[in-house]
Amino acid sequence: MVNLDEDDRANKECGSYSGFYKKHCAASLYLNDTDWLMVLDADTGVVNPNHCIEEWIDDRVNIIFYERFHNFEITAGNYLIKNSEFSRNFLRNWAVYEKSHPRVSWHNYDNGALHIHVLKTVRPGATAEIKACEKFWANSRTSQLYWGYVTCVKVSLGGATRIWPGKLRIYRRGHGFARDDWIISEYWSDAAFMMHAWKGSEITPGSPFEKMFNISECGNGYSGWYWRKGLKISVDEERSKLDKFEQNQRKTFPSEARAIPYLAEPEIGECYPKCDEGTKK
Repeated sequence: MVNLDEDDRANKECGSYSGFYKKHCAASLYLNDTDWLMVLDADTGVVNPNHCIEEWIDDRVNIIFYERFHNFEITAGNYLIKNSEFSRNFLRNWAVYEKSHPRVSWHNYDNGALHIHVLKTVRPGATAEIKACEKFWANSRTSQLYWGYVTCVKVSLGGATRIWPGKLRIYRRGHGFARDDWIISEYWSDAAFMMHAWKGSEITPGSPFEKMFNISECGNGYSGWYWRKGLKISVDEERSKLDKFEQNQRKTFPSEARAIPYLAEPEIGECYPKCDEGTKK
């Protein structure tokens, strides 16, 4: 675990960045110490110890992200990254966005920057789409408008495409190594591994656990894991709960967030006849 405020290595090389972006700069430094690095938010933890992180590693790519369930956002706080020059460059260029992200109320810091950075990384020749999504980002004055920016990037990446060999992979909602705990009220099944958004230093009434862990008991079977009764459910029950959340989301997703870039912004009007210039061999 790296304390970004006190770590000499991070402060020396990444001291010019603030919290969110400093984290990714620091990750680029510590990447050299391992084959794969798991980067986590401090509010992410294991709910089910019967999984290993290796289950989510895909050696066809250098970086592994996943989507958040409620707004399709690519998660910036939790990811897996391979020790490679591609990965280091990706992290460093991501951190640089602190100096250039839009000065609007909902730019969403590194999470907002991640989306346009991913789009530029895997589709560098998609100039019209990149320009359209940058406009959505610059207009993100509310959370709903920000979600529209996220939608723009998702559509521009290609809805069905989730892996770009040699570059990165984005696990679809619910399939990554972690998900937000509140989506289905802390329920979990054998399919779950980690939960995100466990705030505070104490166990809350809605937590999957009845009390704090006894670290001295860890490593001895399930000793030290004080799960709250009734919150572990079958995979089928979990699927049903996620399906209900998804159905409700389709009905309530804000109109501002249903952004179709090729309808909202020019696709050829500003670049014709050279719109595909960046994709030529």
